[in-house]
Amino acid sequence: MRGSEMAPELIAPIPKPSDVDPLQWHICAFFRDQAEEYKVLLPFIKRGLESKNKVLLIVDPRLQKEYLHELERAGIDVKSAAVRKELEVTAWGGGLRNNQFDRRAMLSQIEDVLKFRRSQGFSTTRIIAHMEGFLGEYFIESMVRLHSVLEKYNDLFMSVYSTSKLDVGVMLDILRTHPAVMISGIMQRNPFFVPPTELLQEMHNRRAGAKLLETGVTAENRRLRQTIRELVALSSMPATLIGREPKQVAKETLAILMNGLQLDAAYVRLGTGDGTLVELLHAEKNSGFSGWVESLDEHSRAVDDIFLQRRIELVTGGRKLNVVQIPIGMEIDAGSIALASHRPDFPTEEEATVFSVAANQGFICFQNARLIHERQLVEAELKVLKEEVDRGSMFDEIIGSSPAVKLILSKITKVAPTDSTVLITGETGTGKELVARAIHRRSKRSGKPFISVNCAALPSSLIASELFGHEKGAFTGADQRRMGRFELANGGTIFLDEVGELPLETQVALLRVLQERKFERIGGHQQITIDVRVVAATNRDLYAAITAGTFRSDLFYRIHVFPIEVPPLRDRKEDIPALVRHFVEWYAVKMGRKIRKIDPATMDMLQAYQWPGNIRELQNIIERSLILCDGDIFSIDVAWLAVNPSHRTTGALLERIFEYEKEIIIGALTESKGKVSGPTGAARKLGLPSTTLESRIKALDINKNRFK
Repeated sequence: MRGSEMAPELIAPIPKPSDVDPLQWHICAFFRDQAEEYKVLLPFIKRGLESKNKVLLIVDPRLQKEYLHELERAGIDVKSAAVRKELEVTAWGGGLRNNQFDRRAMLSQIEDVLKFRRSQGFSTTRIIAHMEGFLGEYFIESMVRLHSVLEKYNDLFMSVYSTSKLDVGVMLDILRTHPAVMISGIMQRNPFFVPPTELLQEMHNRRAGAKLLETGVTAENRRLRQTIRELVALSSMPATLIGREPKQVAKETLAILMNGLQLDAAYVRLGTGDGTLVELLHAEKNSGFSGWVESLDEHSRAVDDIFLQRRIELVTGGRKLNVVQIPIGMEIDAGSIALASHRPDFPTEEEATVFSVAANQGFICFQNARLIHERQLVEAELKVLKEEVDRGSMFDEIIGSSPAVKLILSKITKVAPTDSTVLITGETGTGKELVARAIHRRSKRSGKPFISVNCAALPSSLIASELFGHEKGAFTGADQRRMGRFELANGGTIFLDEVGELPLETQVALLRVLQERKFERIGGHQQITIDVRVVAATNRDLYAAITAGTFRSDLFYRIHVFPIEVPPLRDRKEDIPALVRHFVEWYAVKMGRKIRKIDPATMDMLQAYQWPGNIRELQNIIERSLILCDGDIFSIDVAWLAVNPSHRTTGALLERIFEYEKEIIIGALTESKGKVSGPTGAARKLGLPSTTLESRIKALDINKNRFK
């Protein structure tokens, strides 16, 4: 969505009372993509200008032109506002030195705008700045200096961040340095904000490796408080914002505990609610702890039935290892966390409290991520299924009773109950996808998705992403994780139409999926296991493609398990009347038309034609005819059958058809004495609309006046 689609202002007007803390107007704003950013910020900028505020917009140099264009689209006269010094749109260029981001220069630029806005006649300034350039080693120090600048003024400063460029650790640092947070246009006070001086002192101590200049108890409390803050922040940040999967949440929870509490080993076991488990172990230098975890049975790992912490002493490498095991939630199958340290006082009473918080916050976060992940999967599946239904088949079953159709139905009946891979071959338009759907409907997977992919319709650069999905940031434009068609088809059937058009590099990946039933998303490292039946189709000669080196022989023999050849329509002409009746009825209902009968001459012409485009061509001609047909008798213009580019009916046969049609029309005109319309006209005698007959008289070069 772009700037032309205005959203309501989502941030209240800036208050002016003297007791307002200026820092509360330092906001970190997270956006998933540019469309969401424009939707929220453009109305906010426009409202500021209408309120006679000074607006400074500092953007990524790559987005400066686009931002100016979007401001204009939002109805903002950028040039006039710039002349009045109400609006400044600048790039990071002012903050670059030797092509490197210069934090000092950018902070000075911000302070100058705030300092001189009063002399320019502005009571308030709104500054919106892309702040990715500040991220890095000295991010905390830069934010502390920015706080010191903002404390002097009563202005709003919004730091803009793209979630596609952030990992969880960086996002936690951003949250800790901003008093207010906006996510997807919704602003709230930030409960995880740490006062700048305290945060800076903590960072300096961490870098120097020095002990805090406080008592041991105070230092311990500070460390525990910070760990709790990070755990709560982790569970509070929307999983949709970060793009986390449940296993990632468990991994991040363990990382926070390992670093914040200085642990020597840790183990987490979480139940997903559907009988599957997620287990993670951190014990790189502690084989004794790893052995203890491996020795646990399912009951012990769940901390028995008492739902209480359990403390255990292990001896590993000649040293005592203190282990505390904490249950999660109130049910055994929810899981548990086991944490270990060589410290003799481990765990202290305060640490035990933190562990309880960690166990429950981690489980809440894990379950939220799991539910959101499952919802995204269902939404994506429903979207694909809706596309399939909208596009869907014109008929529920294969229509026809010819020997060729009976042979196909026999093969479908035999192969459908199995999980064998099927290769459907045949000319374009013969109904290969219909055969694939029939196989799926008669299989044990019929209650699961049927996902269709036209390999010829996708650019070669996007085929791999379409089939296997991609991770956020995998390539330019990959602003969020996307599940591929194989993942969406899990448990069901995937139909690879025009499989012969796949590029060779994608054929290699497809071969691996067929062999191992595993794949990785583009840009990802996690293996995804699937249970999918593959049905492929092609109108190409794959044997010739193998000889030409454009199709892999190993992939061919992998998909050529059970071949089904769909014959062209010209080889099953006895099925044409049934197909015509079906399509006429289907389109008549769709268009709200009432067709009483089909013109016999039309049916003769349709059966005489060779149909190079097969069923798809027949379907299109019937739809076109119904659009143009005026009466309740269905007929077609024979000229449409004569202009097909390939596989045309032989000239002699076409001449006979034209001659036959001309004779019929001349006979009717003779009886009606050249009259076309009316109760005694030729059109009524032939059962045709008068307009259709007039067009045919003209096309066949018949002089109707000579019959008068």
